[in-house]
Amino acid sequence: MRAQRILTTLIFILVVTALQVAAGEPVHVLVANDDGIDSPGLVAIAAVLAADPGYRVTVVAPKSQQSVSGHALVTRREVEVTGHAPVAGATAWSVDATPATVARIALTALLVDDPPALIVSGINRGENDGLGAWTSGTVAVAREGAYAGIPAVAVSLQLNWDDPQPDFETAARWAKPIIDAVRDEGLPRGVYLNVNIPVDPVAIRGYRVVRMGLNESEEARYVLARTDSNGTRWYVSRWKPPVQTEAGQDTHALNIGWVTIVPLDLDQTAEIAFPMLQQLSLEPPPMTQSQEH
Repeated sequence: MRAQRILTTLIFILVVTALQVAAGEPVHVLVANDDGIDSPGLVAIAAVLAADPGYRVTVVAPKSQQSVSGHALVTRREVEVTGHAPVAGATAWSVDATPATVARIALTALLVDDPPALIVSGINRGENDGLGAWTSGTVAVAREGAYAGIPAVAVSLQLNWDDPQPDFETAARWAKPIIDAVRDEGLPRGVYLNVNIPVDPVAIRGYRVVRMGLNESEEARYVLARTDSNGTRWYVSRWKPPVQTEAGQDTHALNIGWVTIVPLDLDQTAEIAFPMLQQLSLEPPPMTQSQEH
């Protein structure tokens, strides 16, 4: 029954989108993020989309900062949802939860009678290239879209962390052609895009479709910050980006000035491991006394 409901919803979304495009009606797009509903990156991308009559924007975003929360879902408490002042003129809702939860609430509750045909997440303050996609709340929003059968794009801006005012407006203009293409062409079932924009948007070289980088961070660990008199330990996170990068992967291309487009897939099956696993000699465990009788 659940699979049938998902299929019915997907068919409905596809039919509605086709009718909207054919009739020249604006395509409903959900804009979300992980930096919080008041973040300038979200305002920038919502504004550039809302200014295009081809879109009808609804914003549903976290109440507060939720970066690096991965695909965590809030399931053990009630979730507060509050109407928010319009964002770039668009209807907006604030949700006190993780980004993936925000997206799921939007799709299964708030917008269930007016489902979006497209999801845009971002613009994140800081890059989400390479292995960072695993822990990114921004990317998790797009993954939720793919899970629901809705084309989705996550957008992040590489940062000079000493710059207090990143150029989100220029980044939004560079992101829009990608979003337009996904609106017009769609994406394969289960595929979503992770887009990263270089730190200096005015010096961008163009667009590159590349692979997800797999280079390990120079540092990714927790270090002891202090120990209380009662022996309680307090740790803090330390992280530095990879020093070594490989051509053809997003981190390398991003660092030399390309807007990177990485298609990600819900299917995480490691096909390369099948031959090894199929050759394993696995025996059932011995029966216990209770099983014998």
